[in-house]
Amino acid sequence: MGGVLFLVPFIILIIILGKALEILIGIVAPVAERIPLESAIGLETPKILALFLLVLLCFMAGLFARTASAKKMVSWLESMLLSNLPGYSFMKNLGEEVGGTAPTQNYQSVLVRFDDASQIGFLVERTPDRRVVVFIPDSPSPWTGSVFVIDEDRVTLFDEATTSAVKCLQKLGAGAGELIKGKVRVI
Repeated sequence: MGGVLFLVPFIILIIILGKALEILIGIVAPVAERIPLESAIGLETPKILALFLLVLLCFMAGLFARTASAKKMVSWLESMLLSNLPGYSFMKNLGEEVGGTAPTQNYQSVLVRFDDASQIGFLVERTPDRRVVVFIPDSPSPWTGSVFVIDEDRVTLFDEATTSAVKCLQKLGAGAGELIKGKVRVI
């Protein structure tokens, strides 16, 4: 199952790039007919031009992504559409953390005490009345779970990164002892 989940983004990327290449071949075919070069390293001229155009478009999109107007557009898209998808902001922040960039909103890993048991969760926000909102994910799929509003004295912060807690949940709790051993601090 882990191998499938690892390969899915690559397969989707290959499918999208394949479709984009197909569309670009249709666009550049009339131009390619006028170029006397018939084949290079086994590729026909329309494919070479389409591949070059695809690389150029990706480069230009990368340059555009760094502009202020692109960032505003992404922010608008996230606030108006994507934020309504369940778990989107959690997955986005986790992806930013795994990717090595600073998450836009940090969901701190926590240990939440319920009567005689404790659960791994994530601190979402604090309320003015000394309570906290925590997301308690399911295991082994941490993308779904429940939201609780509880007294902050029942919550202990992990020193570990969010990714460590997610990995522990995906392994059905394996490694939880090491995760919480001497690495927690009071909220």
